[in-house]
Amino acid sequence: MATPTVEYTAALKSDFSHPDHPLLERLRDALTAEQWPDERAACVRANRRRLSEAVETLSYVPSPSPVLAYALWRARQMELILPADPDCPTVKYTAAVARRLDELLVHRVAAAAYTCTRERVDLDTLFERMGRASEERAGSLRFAHGDRSLHEWPLSERPGWQRIQRHVQDRQIGLLIVGSADELVPPALPRDPGWERRNIEVWLGSCGIRLVCLADCLPAGGGAR
Repeated sequence: MATPTVEYTAALKSDFSHPDHPLLERLRDALTAEQWPDERAACVRANRRRLSEAVETLSYVPSPSPVLAYALWRARQMELILPADPDCPTVKYTAAVARRLDELLVHRVAAAAYTCTRERVDLDTLFERMGRASEERAGSLRFAHGDRSLHEWPLSERPGWQRIQRHVQDRQIGLLIVGSADELVPPALPRDPGWERRNIEVWLGSCGIRLVCLADCLPAGGGAR
C-alpha cells in the first residue's frame, strides 16, 4: 500500500476558502444573459425614462384605483434605486425596472393630440409621431385635432382647439400632446408666452390632465439612468 505524501496529508487538513458567490452569480448572468451589458444599460436607461414619464402622467389621475396607487408607489420606489454600475446593470435589476414599467402601463390614460400647422403639413405623419409620444408616456391616442394656418387666431377661437376643450370638459382624456408651446400661444399675444402656457397647464392639471409639449422634452430613452 502506497504511503501518502506529506503534501497530500496536508491538503486533506487544509481549510480551503469558500466560493465567491457574488462573483459566481455575475459569471452565471454573463453566460446566460440574452443581452450584453451595454445593451442592458441602454435598455435600463430607456425604461427608467419611460417609467418616470408614466409616473408623471398617471399621477394626474384624480381618483386612482388601489391597484394603480400601489403600482405608482412601487414605481416611485424603483425610481430611487439606481444600478450599482450604470454601464453594466445586473440582469435582476434590468428585469425589476421592466416589471415596474409593465405594471404601470396597464393603466394607460386616453390621450389627445393638438397641432396648429401650416397649410401643406402632412397631419397623418405628424399625428403618428404624437401617437408614439403618447404611448411613451402611458397614454393611448384617442383624439387628434389640428388647425391649419390659424397661428394668429386666439386659441379659444380655433375650431381644432374648441374640440380639445370639449374633450377636457367631458373628462375624456388624461393626457394632451402638442408639438410645441408656440402652437398654443398666438405670436401677437401681448402677455408673456411662457406665462400663458403655464396658465393652460394649470387649467389642464386641475382637470386631471397632463400637458406635454414635445419640443420641451428629451427624446424618449435618453437622459435618465
